[in-house]
Amino acid sequence: MRDGVSPATDLSAIHVLWTAPATARGGTFAPPPFELLTLVLSVRSWQEFHGPVRLHTDDLGSATLDALGLLDLYDEVRPSLQAVDPVAVDPVIYYTGGKIVALAAEDAPVAMVDLDLFLREPLPLGTADFLFAHWETTDSDTYPAADRLPGAQRFIDGAPPLPERACNTAVAVFGDERHLRAFTDAALSFMDGNADPGDLPPVALPAFCEQRLVLREAARLGIRVAPVMPGMWNSRDSVWIGPSPEKYFHHTWHHKRSLANYHRHRDAYCLRLLVELALRYPGEIPRLRRIPSLAPYFAAARVLAEVDPR
Repeated sequence: MRDGVSPATDLSAIHVLWTAPATARGGTFAPPPFELLTLVLSVRSWQEFHGPVRLHTDDLGSATLDALGLLDLYDEVRPSLQAVDPVAVDPVIYYTGGKIVALAAEDAPVAMVDLDLFLREPLPLGTADFLFAHWETTDSDTYPAADRLPGAQRFIDGAPPLPERACNTAVAVFGDERHLRAFTDAALSFMDGNADPGDLPPVALPAFCEQRLVLREAARLGIRVAPVMPGMWNSRDSVWIGPSPEKYFHHTWHHKRSLANYHRHRDAYCLRLLVELALRYPGEIPRLRRIPSLAPYFAAARVLAEVDPR
């Protein structure tokens, strides 16, 4: 148990770094600067509030973080994604499928946290057997009717109806072993050889797999579910209904497209993350200074610090 972490909140989490979605497209794997910053914030904030963080990755992911001086952030590193069968989990369509593979190798209770999400306060553990980031509406192309999804019918027939809402699992706590096992078994079965979305947006398959099947299995087992925060994401209009999550956690998520396309947005965002990291975890600054891709943001921060406010 870490200093300041009580047994009531001591909970292991996993990070998942699967490089196959990048390399399967013929590209190289190179984490963008903002993801390096959120990764550090994510690991350290979980360790501050709840406990150890394990990394599930492959050889390339492990070597990349080691070269950047970030691998030793983790309490444990497992190479569980090195031999993922691309037919069983297509890395292009199921680009988040590594999370399911990693989760299947774990036992409850355990949390799963995305690399681009970090906590600003402890999670309300104990409020539900399955705790997730927030609700999402299902009135967008991301969530077509389940009977239009290839391979979904076998998970619908004879089962409780799918909940009207989806759950965002950028942070998810699995407190019940039956639920963890039922969900990962169903998700792995759904993904296996099922990588043709037909006339649907490709994201519809992983969204159903990760954010609706998990609720269906919870309903089937009578598992209590709850979001971390009360706001709901309107997936059709890309706006929050109710409060945004910034009080509870930060999640890069839907900003990634603009971060990739607009360098001024990207630069401002990275500088903002660097400032938050320096304020919360100043001991991490020396290691980050050694990462070449972060050098421009350290230079910008130094210029801002030298500006005379008068």
